Parts: sequence; structure tokens; C-alpha cells
Amino acid sequence: MDFFLSALSHTPLPTILVVAGIVFWLLAIAGSLAGKITVEPTKQRTAGVVGTALIVAGLVLFFVPSGSPGEHKEMPTPAEQRTPTAQPAPSSAPQPSGPGPTSALPPATPQPSNKEIKMLKPGPWVDCNGTPDEVEVCANAELSNLDRQLHDLYQVLMQRLDNDQQAKLKRDENVWLRERHECRSNVSCIVAAYNMRISQLKSAR
Repeated sequence: MDFFLSALSHTPLPTILVVAGIVFWLLAIAGSLAGKITVEPTKQRTAGVVGTALIVAGLVLFFVPSGSPGEHKEMPTPAEQRTPTAQPAPSSAPQPSGPGPTSALPPATPQPSNKEIKMLKPGPWVDCNGTPDEVEVCANAELSNLDRQLHDLYQVLMQRLDNDQQAKLKRDENVWLRERHECRSNVSCIVAAYNMRISQLKSAR
């Protein structure tokens, strides 16, 4: 019973009306339905009229769209919801006729200075078109500086170690790189990975 009520609640109203109309038609024609629902011969005509009315109502609801023309409005985009449109200040000067601009031009985006460009440059081992974590390192000044710092520490340490220690350092670096890849585009995760690796290299000096 609960399943029947749940299915009925999810059935569109036009479908319910059409199905009910068909049932009344069957009662009007046969006088009974599955031997459980019977209609007296004097009421079969009434059942047919009711069935016709239900079917017509269902078809009307199905084919005629709800609401009148002009009532549909576009939902504002998230940017329009957050940022109100700037209103021009009232002016006593006469306004020119004809449509004017709907909004002011956006301010020009300032170009980064040479210092900022240098800050955004990571170490040479980062592929800015590579994995998501590498793309994030190239786009984030803090991550780029951490990568450059890690690269410099690594190079200094490699020059002080013998061949066996250098091989171990390379293996450890590859393990760390796989851990950083797992951060994908999570900035806080990448920052934590860099800080941990930089601490490890500093302690090994």
C-alpha cells in the first residue's frame, strides 16, 4: 500500500486523470471491472460522461503549458546576484536621446611587475601544463616560492652527498612527488607537503 501511494504521489496529474477516465469508460462499456467493481446499468451512461470529462481534463493539462506568456523570467546569474548593477549618479545636464550604455566598462586589469612574475616562477622541474598540483603551483605565488626554495635546498644537498646518498635522496624525492600529486588542486594540502619536505631537507643538511 505504501509503495502504491508513493508511486501515485510521483505520477503527474494529467496521467492520473487520463487513467481514471479510461477506468470509467471501461465501467460504462462493460458494467464491471475485474469482477470487483460493478456499475448499475442506469449509471453506465453517467460513468461514460465522467470518464470523458476526466480524459479531456488530463489532455488539456498535458498539452497546455502552465502560466501565461510573459510570466517566465530568466534567473539571474550568480554574478548578478552578488554584484548590484552600478547606477549612474543623477545629473542636471540634459541627457541625450536614444539608448545609452547599460553598464560602465570594467577597469583595466593591472599587469604584473617583473618582481611578481619572478615570484610566480616555480622550479625547473614543475610542468605548468602537467598534473593538477603542478598547474596549481604555477598559478599560486606562495606555492611557486615554496617550490623554488625546495629546489635550491635539494641542489645544495645533492652536491654534499656521495653517490649512495644521492640515490637515496632521489628515491625519497620521487616518493614525495607522488604524495604531492595526490593533493591535486588542494592548495592547503600542497602547502603542507612542501613545508614537510623543506623541513626534511633542512634537517638533512
